Amino acid sequence: MNIPLIARQFHENQNLIRYITRNHNTLEETANTAPEGDIPHPITTADAKPASTEENQASTNSTSANSSANMEVHHHPEIEKKGFREYFLEFIMIFLAVTLGFIAENIRENISENSKARELAESLYEEVYADSVNMHNKIALRLQKEEQMEYFRKYILDSNLNSVSEKFYPSFAWTFVLTTSIIFEPDNAVLNQLINSGALRYFKNVKLQKDIGRLNVAISNIKTRNGQEFSFVDQYTRPFMLRHFDFKWQDEYTQNGRLSILEALMQKDFHSKQMPVLKNIADIKRSDAEGLTAYYMLILRGTRQIHYKNFLENSHELLETLRDEYGFR
Repeated sequence: MNIPLIARQFHENQNLIRYITRNHNTLEETANTAPEGDIPHPITTADAKPASTEENQASTNSTSANSSANMEVHHHPEIEKKGFREYFLEFIMIFLAVTLGFIAENIRENISENSKARELAESLYEEVYADSVNMHNKIALRLQKEEQMEYFRKYILDSNLNSVSEKFYPSFAWTFVLTTSIIFEPDNAVLNQLINSGALRYFKNVKLQKDIGRLNVAISNIKTRNGQEFSFVDQYTRPFMLRHFDFKWQDEYTQNGRLSILEALMQKDFHSKQMPVLKNIADIKRSDAEGLTAYYMLILRGTRQIHYKNFLENSHELLETLRDEYGFR
């Protein structure tokens, strides 16, 4: 079915009807004067009404036909054919864009990792440096303790225990009372974070990674050694102190607790109002007391000469590497 042709026919019929309606009177006059055989058939009102209806229907059908024709006609766009050169240039542009994006992302990650590495390195440097200072202080205390232990060993072995000298009780306190203040406990929070969180990967310097690993081992050994010292104190030295030490003298010596035992031991010109005494003196076996002190001193010296020294060497090496790598001063 040719819809555009039908629509055009309806349109022509519509124009004819309008023409006939406008010239109706003229047609009647023509009919009166024309020969009988040429008289056209008159158009009545009844005939005109269907024409009007047909006119509206034709207009509606024409609009629908035009809309249908516009909807049914599809024009495919013409695709421009590209040559190999154009495709190759597009490939190069896409490749360069992806490559540059990848490079830019790597640069951004490197900048971020370097910034994070420097931040961690600075925190680590401050931590290790503070631990090194603390270690030197602990070693100084241990040397003083060892000196006082030497005095106690000699005195307990061959001196009068019924009337002790004024220096004896401070040496007794140094030897058996002062135990925790000489223990080095490292503050290795940053070091643990680096190792446990995997942040050690931010450090690209292999020597720096090895120095951190060696220091971590040294700290682990110190903690194990500290446990051994505490165990020896609990089992042997503390029972001896509790049985024979005069705590009334300690109250006077520490000003009834206003001073710590370490602060009291640092006093230079202290004179007791009453001479302290050894409790349960009859139970003291001189050789056993001297042997206990000697073995305790041997443990302390081993800690200082091996474990503390190893820590200082490794911390010094790590600090030097951090200075070289990041310019710390």
